[in-house]
Amino acid sequence: MIYLEKFIFPDIEHDTLINDEAKGSFYDEHSYPFHLTSNMGLWSLDFEPITILYGGNGSGKSTIINVISEKLCANRQSMFNSSPYFSEYVERCQYRASKSLAGETLYKGHRQPQKYDISKITTVLTSDDIFHWMLETRLENDKKLQKSYFLMEDFSNPEKLPKHINLETGYNVERYSRGVQVIKARRGKNYSFNKMLLDTIGKMERGFSNGETALMKLSELLEAPGLYLLDEPENSMSCEFQMKLASIIQYLAKYGNCQFLISTHSPFVLSMENAKIYNLDHNPVDICKWWELDNMKHYFNLFYDAKENFIK
Repeated sequence: MIYLEKFIFPDIEHDTLINDEAKGSFYDEHSYPFHLTSNMGLWSLDFEPITILYGGNGSGKSTIINVISEKLCANRQSMFNSSPYFSEYVERCQYRASKSLAGETLYKGHRQPQKYDISKITTVLTSDDIFHWMLETRLENDKKLQKSYFLMEDFSNPEKLPKHINLETGYNVERYSRGVQVIKARRGKNYSFNKMLLDTIGKMERGFSNGETALMKLSELLEAPGLYLLDEPENSMSCEFQMKLASIIQYLAKYGNCQFLISTHSPFVLSMENAKIYNLDHNPVDICKWWELDNMKHYFNLFYDAKENFIK
């Protein structure tokens, strides 16, 4: 499924700043991100169900993701570093969405409002989102673990409740409530300490690795049809999980009515079948096959030089 067909970046020949205070071009080293795409000879992107932005650190992959997400008013959680000219740049960008699923967008020179707004089906997911979710899960587990220590201490002590509580200030209220639960647990014939913990603090989440957590979270968030902008989603994932992520993306693009724009270094994501790859390390930016990319050649040379260790 293709929701976003084309994205057009500002044209250096027409976008100039002219007013009473200043006359000059946005396209210089002091007006980021205007000079970013123009310096790469990148004026537009044409999209497939899976489109990939490839390039080294600082090549502009994340900036392009952020520009497109802002123009589409996409749903996102994590913030990103902006600049004084960022909104000016985004305002001058244009895009063409699917004629049947577009919001108010430029289509063949005309503003065409449609029933479905593309912003409603566009989501940005970054590695920061995954790390934030992992941190929240760990903090919640830590709170539950600390509370279980208090319950265990009360469970082991003689049955007694605090003599004074204050409902207005909350003084001893939690301790009293915990004491009542402990007394019920100790008196109940079929009531164990473990059952009391489960009823009181709930089930603790299993401590998954970062890679497992990232894959599970992404799988959960990618369930609905729509356009997904993924900024280096493979961070924290082992080779095994990167392969699984690539399989999920390919399946959803083919059968789940999902479209993906991905910035990545992962060889497993880059080598997905039928993915369209923009090589931001070339100037001007061009479209490459995954085996033509410099990183892939480095991997090949690494294993080729040690082939005797793999081929017996």
